Amino acid sequence: MTDLPTAVLCTPIDLERRAVLDLLAGHEYTDHELDGTQYRETEYEGPKGVWKLVLAMTGRGNERAAASVEHALATWRPQILILCGIAGGRRDARVGDIVVATKVYGYESGQDTDTGLLQRPESLPASYPLLQRAQLVSENQDWAAKLDGPLPRIFQRPIASGAKVITGNHSATAELLEQSSGDAQAVDTESFGFLAAANRRTAVEATVVRGISDLMGDKTKEADKLRQPLAARNAAAFALALIGRSKPKQAEIRRLAGGTSNTYIGAIGEGATANIGAMGDHARVRMVFPGNRKDLR
Repeated sequence: MTDLPTAVLCTPIDLERRAVLDLLAGHEYTDHELDGTQYRETEYEGPKGVWKLVLAMTGRGNERAAASVEHALATWRPQILILCGIAGGRRDARVGDIVVATKVYGYESGQDTDTGLLQRPESLPASYPLLQRAQLVSENQDWAAKLDGPLPRIFQRPIASGAKVITGNHSATAELLEQSSGDAQAVDTESFGFLAAANRRTAVEATVVRGISDLMGDKTKEADKLRQPLAARNAAAFALALIGRSKPKQAEIRRLAGGTSNTYIGAIGEGATANIGAMGDHARVRMVFPGNRKDLR
């Protein structure tokens, strides 16, 4: 039996998760606890088809994000994987903007010497097909129907990711960003670990969608109370629209334990009929009856 194709939507913190759940109000969920990790599963229908949508919590930081993504990939084998949430803005960013990552810099890599830091930033690409679809989503305003306020601006630009929360435009880390990844439109603490894990699987399309909640130098607790929910909802709405704009592929048929073939078909019950066929060199249909086995060649 085949299952719906899967899209996994990851959120690092609870505020970002609540933004997704609010936009999916009315959906029914199945909760799963797998190896101690909690997932919520629902169906999500977009213009291109129906998805099994799985919501995953990564926690804060690149290390936690990488570990969570590894578990989600092994558990769900998704076709699409998106990290969604808030970020600090750089360059000409404004609060409420949406940044879809073209790539993510790991800006803290380098060699610390007696004469100073030799920067060696790493970068990881986002999925090209998802970037193409993100462009199509941004050209149509339907995705923003559930948002309050003006239509957010959408950027496809790099994101810089490290371990620090930056709260000053002239801090040492802000200066480091300017030197090592000056074209980054946003900065966060999870995207590099997320893509580091995702890029190890060639079968999954992965990207990062962030809403700008502050401009680093103007970050305060009071401002966060207003700006973070706005930014999280903007990012969640765009991420869901991006999943909906993607065409589900038929899910992989998994081999059953102890089996020797890739497809199992059967019918159970009085009067049940199973139509079975096999094509190709050395193809064979095996029909099993209680107490009897017949191979039809």
